[in-house]
This record gives sequence, structure tokens and C-alpha cells, in this order.
Amino acid sequence: MNSFFESALQRKPLQLVRKQAHLSDATQQGDSCDHGTPHTREAPLRHMSLFDLVLFGVGCTVGSGVFVLAGVVAHSYSGPSSSLSYLLAGFVAALTALPYAELSAAFPMDGSTYSYAYITLGEAFAVMSSLCQTLEYGGSGAAVARSWGEKFVDWVREGHSNSEDGNNIPQWLNSFLDPGYGINPMAGIIALVCTLVLLCGIQESKVATNIVSSTKILLILFMIVGGFVLASGIVPENYEYNPRPASFRNWNPFVPPEFGPLGILQGSSILFFAFLGYDSICNLSGEAKNPVKDVPRAVVLTLLIDGLVYMMAALSLTSMLPYEQISTISGFPRAFGANGWIWAEKLTAVSCKFGEILTLPLVVLTNVQSQTRLLFAMSKDKLVHSRFGKLTFSKSCCSRKEDKIGNISSNICICGIVVVFLALLVPFQYMDDLISSGALFLFSLTDCSLLTLRYKTRSESFLRNTSDVDDTASIFSIVAVKEQLSLGRILILLNVFSLSSGLCFAYIPILEAKYSLAIIFAILTLLITLYIAFFCEEVESNRFALEGDGYGIGKPRFRTPLVPYLPSLGIFLNWFMVANIGWIGIAMLGAYLLSGLLLYGAICSGKSACTEENTDVTSSYRDREIFRGRATEDLTEALLVEVDERNEHIGEKDGFEENLAQDLLEIETMKSSLS
Repeated sequence: MNSFFESALQRKPLQLVRKQAHLSDATQQGDSCDHGTPHTREAPLRHMSLFDLVLFGVGCTVGSGVFVLAGVVAHSYSGPSSSLSYLLAGFVAALTALPYAELSAAFPMDGSTYSYAYITLGEAFAVMSSLCQTLEYGGSGAAVARSWGEKFVDWVREGHSNSEDGNNIPQWLNSFLDPGYGINPMAGIIALVCTLVLLCGIQESKVATNIVSSTKILLILFMIVGGFVLASGIVPENYEYNPRPASFRNWNPFVPPEFGPLGILQGSSILFFAFLGYDSICNLSGEAKNPVKDVPRAVVLTLLIDGLVYMMAALSLTSMLPYEQISTISGFPRAFGANGWIWAEKLTAVSCKFGEILTLPLVVLTNVQSQTRLLFAMSKDKLVHSRFGKLTFSKSCCSRKEDKIGNISSNICICGIVVVFLALLVPFQYMDDLISSGALFLFSLTDCSLLTLRYKTRSESFLRNTSDVDDTASIFSIVAVKEQLSLGRILILLNVFSLSSGLCFAYIPILEAKYSLAIIFAILTLLITLYIAFFCEEVESNRFALEGDGYGIGKPRFRTPLVPYLPSLGIFLNWFMVANIGWIGIAMLGAYLLSGLLLYGAICSGKSACTEENTDVTSSYRDREIFRGRATEDLTEALLVEVDERNEHIGEKDGFEENLAQDLLEIETMKSSLS
């Protein structure tokens, strides 16, 4: 049992972090030329620019937030102030997006939160993160594929609705499209198509993503501009539709009294999930050309583009019609039709329907791609089979040249087959709450990872000056606390108080007790945050210090502002929303994570690459630190040392071989004195 907990709480050693961070570019010079042998590489080459990353992020996020939710929130929740609902939802999403941006700059490797949690919190937290990411990527991809299949069948039936019974498609076709028993053939077909696109090659899938994302943005921009043109009165009115309802006067009152501020909050709780997907960008850090610089920018730009597009769409829609008349089913097409733009109504009706038909497969493709990158990262840590990390270099389907980048074909095949069968056979009406609660739990883990990277307590500073403390041990594994609470226990309290506040608000029936207890736990959460801010030591360094060139060593990297307040607020709101999703979602998430941890304990515990390398890495690293006359560095100091200190280390390394005998003697002397 002790060995299980030791494995579960161990952190990834820094030597392994450095090695994995450079897998994609260690032989890039040789592989980028006509000569060279790419088959010796262990990861795809870095090939994605900032433009590619932003389009990937936009492709993962923008879609139903405009096509569906804009009309629903404007009509039923907040009227013209739905733009504020989008703004508030974007702010809540930014609370975790900014920590994602900083962590992606600190650790430019595949895996996203899985990798961040493994390095900062421990192996068990990385496993829980991978389980939640599998829900967000693989599970959500299959769910979107089923949604696409249902929409495609409806679209086909609408196109053949001339008969009296409203359906004149051939019986054999109808039986194929809807065979019953919960089977969705078109969902399986589109998941299979996305898998085949990924198998064609990394470059081909990137081009497909860029084209579809650009088309989607152009379509949405047309709807936004068209609405503002109608409201401005630039286009002469059609006498049949005089007076035209489109006017900027429809924004008055901007906050309808029947909705009020509460309506804005309720609308934002729905729109929050329209921003999900930006974290998938971090999952491709291993393929970014300049990950330290471009991945944080891509995360921030994606969030800004999403927020701007959503807000402009809400303002455009509410300017075309009074909010009471906006359709909750077909918002933009009905609004154009009410203003006499029949051609625009037909175009956007087809576009909105076809837009979802066109863009939802992109979501499936990006989700499957993200899932494969997660499993690729886990295979390098030996938490899943090595087949998930095997690279192939077959010829591209679009050219006769051999693929120099590399593709994880076996990984894609396995993930694609699983997603195809899930989309084909599994109804997802009971999975929405599980996927949503898993995503929110994942965001809380990311916030905790950032706080762990940026802060340390005096107790940990005191304990790490002893020779028996392993610098790769999790912050949660420290047993003796002599001066004050460890950061691990502080983070536990922060998460428990946040969840307790949400549970009290959601489930206590007595109004006074509900608000009183929710406020008390919220205040306790605030006190924990203030404790971190004033009594925990923050690492002030803003330097990036992984070995090798090309990562901006010596240059400031992205840092999240207002830490620890923004991450703590993100943790609070994430758990508050989890509590209000419903007890079924919470129970399903708990059972899912527990099952995953039991499976990990039975199969993977003690067999990871981290376990294999920890003993040699930590002993070697500690010996070097003892030789330098100080105790073992903690994680943040090792990763974020200043440039002048790093240069000093390099100078020491150059002279190490010459004084090897003297060094070993001093090491043994220091060990004896410490014992």
C-alpha cells in the first residue's frame, strides 16, 4: 500500500521533463533536410505556426454559441444584454485560460493538464486529469458526432418534405438513416471520415482544419455585418416590410426589467460551455514551432476572438428584432426574414443548418486529434501501451514525398475505432453532466498546478533543506509540517471550501441557511487565498530554463496576472458550477474517477517511466546540488532559474570533469555532515 501511495504521489523528474520537451526538435535540423533519418525520431516535428494554432482553437470553440445559443439567451434570459452574458462567460473562461497559457509556456510538451499535473502535483492527479481529458476529447467527440448524425438526418428529411406525411425519402434510405435501437449510422460515418483525414497526414488534417475554420468565421461575420447594416438603415427599406423592425432602438432597455442582472448571470452559465475547447491548443504544444511564445498567444487570441465574435453576434441579432420576437430555434434566419431580406433568410437558414453540418465534423476531428496527443504523452510516460507513441513516416496521400513530420497512425486508428463505435451505438443523453463536471474539475486541477508552480510555503522550504526529502515527491506527500500548513493542504482546503459553498447553495432548501452557509464557505475560500498571497513565498523569476536553444531562454515568458486571486476565483467558480450541475453528475464523476484510479493502481502503479528514472535522477540531481553548497532545489527554482544563475551552472558543468575526484570527496563529506 505504501508503494502505491509513493507512486501515486511522485512527480515527474525534471530530467525526464527536459527530455520529453525536446522530443519533437532534437533532430529537427537533420530531418528537415533531404538527407537525415527521421525514422529515429520519437515525436512529430514541430510544424504548427501561431496562425495554425489560433485556427485550431477557433475551430474547437466557435459554432453553436452563435448558431443556436445566441437566440436562446437573447429571447429567454437577458435580451440585448446577452452580450454581457457572453462577456461574463468569457471572463470566467479566462480565469482558467490564463493559467493554461502560463503553464504551456513553462512546459512546451503534449498532454496539456495531464503533463502540468504530473510535474507539479503528482502521478495520481495526472491520471485523474487524463480521465477528465478523455471525457472532454474522446467522449465529447463521440457526442458531437451523434449530434451531427441527428442533424444530418433532419436536414435530409427537410429536403424531402413535399409529401403529405412530410417524408418522401425512400424507405430503404430512411431505414438506413434511422434503424432504431439507439443506433446512429451517420454518426459512425462522420467519426470514421475524421479518423481517415487524420490518417492522411498531419499536414492534410491541418489544412482541412484551417479551411473549415476560416469558412465558419466568414459565415458568422456575414451574419454580424448584415445585422448591423439593417439596423443602421443604410439599405433602403422594402415597402412590403415597412417599417422595418431592425433598429438600434431595440437595445433599449438594454437590460430588460423582467430579466434583470439575474438573467445575465443565468445566461452566462449556459454560454460558458460555448468557450470550451481552448485548452486543446495546449495539447498540441509538442507540435508548435515556437511553443513558449506561440501557444500562450494562441490561447489568449482564441479566447479574445471567441468573445468578440459572440458579443458582436448577440448585439447584431438583438438589433434586428425586439428580443421578444427572436426565435429560439432559428434566430438569425428569422430575423433577416422579418426585415425583408428573404435571400439572406434563405442563405442563413441554409448556412446555419449547413454551417453546423459543415463545422461540427471539425469539432469531431479536433477532439480525436487532441485525444491522440494525450495518449501519445501518456505513452512516453509508460502509463499506456507504447503503441500509442509509435511514429510512422508513410508517403503523403497528396504527394509522393515521404512524410518528414511523422504521424502517430496506430494511435489514431485505435482512438478512431473507439470513437466510431461510441458514436454509432451509445446514446449520450445521460453523459452531458458527466462531461461538463469533468471539464470543470480539469480546470480546477490546472489552477492548482499554477499555484503549485508559483508558490511554496515555509514548511516546504524548511523541509527541503533536509537530506531525506525527495524533490520529485508530491506536495501532498509531506507528512511532518513543522512551521505551517503545506501548500498541498492549503489547496485541498481551497477546493473543499469552494465545493461546499456550491453544494450549500444548490441543495439546502431553507433560504436563510442556504445563503448564510454559501457565504461563509465563500469567505473561507477568500481567507485561504489571502493566506497564499501574504504567507506563501512567490517565485518571482520570469525566466525559462529548459535545456537547449529555441525556447526563448533568457527572455520573459507569459505570466498570469493577479495570482493567486485569479486562479483561486477560477477554482471557486468551477466547483460552484459543478455543484449546480446536479448530484447525478457529481456522483457519476466520482465513480468514474474512482474506477480509473483503481484501474491505475492495479495495472500502472509503479511501472511508469517516472518510477523507473526517479531514483537515478534524484540522486544525481541532489549530488550536484549538495556539491554546490545548498540543499535540493524545489520544482519552481529548478525550472525558472535566472539567466545569470544558469550561466553559473553551465560554467560549473564545464569544469566538472576536471575536478571529479575532488567533487566526489566533497559530496561524501557533505552527506556525512547532513546525516
